[in-house]
Amino acid sequence: MQQTATRSLRQLSSHRIGDSSDILTQIVDPDVELSLWRRPIQHAVARELEILQASDLPDLRYATTPVSFGDDIAALMRRQRLDPQQFSHLRADLQRLMGCFWRVSAGRAMRFRLMTTDENDCKRFHLDRTNLRMICTYQGPGTEWLTEAQVDRDAQMRGAPNESIIRYGEPSRFKLFWVGILKGDPANVGTGLVHRSPAIEGSGKIRVVFCLDS
Repeated sequence: MQQTATRSLRQLSSHRIGDSSDILTQIVDPDVELSLWRRPIQHAVARELEILQASDLPDLRYATTPVSFGDDIAALMRRQRLDPQQFSHLRADLQRLMGCFWRVSAGRAMRFRLMTTDENDCKRFHLDRTNLRMICTYQGPGTEWLTEAQVDRDAQMRGAPNESIIRYGEPSRFKLFWVGILKGDPANVGTGLVHRSPAIEGSGKIRVVFCLDS
């Protein structure tokens, strides 16, 4: 019975991609595993991020709520010896994204990450153990993901390498400032969007990534 249900979900899974933030609400459709907002680069935000170094914001998870989010972001920056006033456009943008995420998260508890890195992170194609995850890459290469036709789910679940997980072609990639909400796989049944972080170690590039989980 579980195999039949999983197969049905795989057949129905789809991606909704558009140029308006309204596209993000379509993640609530049971048939959708990715809703992707192709928004333009916010240049005022990008300029603020130019001062960040790879070690400025470590990859840590923080609990938050819609009420406390703005203060939580500012507190994180102060802990890392960053002046929140230097990142006013970024903080406003993060607040907007949190609002979009909260509207589709069904009131579940949220955690956020705001990280800088020049290392490889989750380079194997995987499924998140979350209900939903929002991802926005503000600087550096974006998240890579596979369509349902491209992914060998059985290979992914048994721990096979990326070469065995991808049936054909190249992965799709989020561009800078694009915002995606991904369905995860908290029950570990092989459903949800298969994706990975791009390999950047040794390239000299710094990624600035924001995530929200519920």
